[in-house]
Amino acid sequence: MWDTMNASREKREELHEAYVRELEPAQARLRKRLSGPGDPQLDGSVESLDAVNAWFLTRILEPREAETADLPSWWDPASPTAESDVPGSGPFTSGQLALIEEMQAYVGEVMTNARPDATWVIYKGHKLDFRNGQTMLQTGKGMPFAVQGIVYGEALGAFLYRREVPVKQLSELVRTALAR
Repeated sequence: MWDTMNASREKREELHEAYVRELEPAQARLRKRLSGPGDPQLDGSVESLDAVNAWFLTRILEPREAETADLPSWWDPASPTAESDVPGSGPFTSGQLALIEEMQAYVGEVMTNARPDATWVIYKGHKLDFRNGQTMLQTGKGMPFAVQGIVYGEALGAFLYRREVPVKQLSELVRTALAR
């Protein structure tokens, strides 16, 4: 991932614009991926998140070495992905990163459907806050919702740390953020 905390303001703005620009194409890719008869329905509702998240948490466990994909804008292309077999490479393949990006885009869609006043912002916190410069969703007063960090964190928990991530965790976090 990009180190936005230490990036210039111009780089942060560039990454933010790219992230927002990639939301609709990522949503379309997820819809195409989930077009089968047994797949969860992507109706853009908070209620759909549990089924979609269960699907996501299952699929992220599949390494997808054979599936290559373009890297999301939030991934630093200088950081090798898992399929590169370079020491110190990231835990995910480019295919898994694409899946994470698609899930992030869907969570953003769900939240903006529920709160049309929500806006994508560049987070600015304490100068030592690692989240500085990340694109987040402002849904009301207080801390913006870190869609990217939360979905990526779920993927890390399930895939890298082999923890059981509660399926309802994401929808509960979204409901809490939307209530602000």
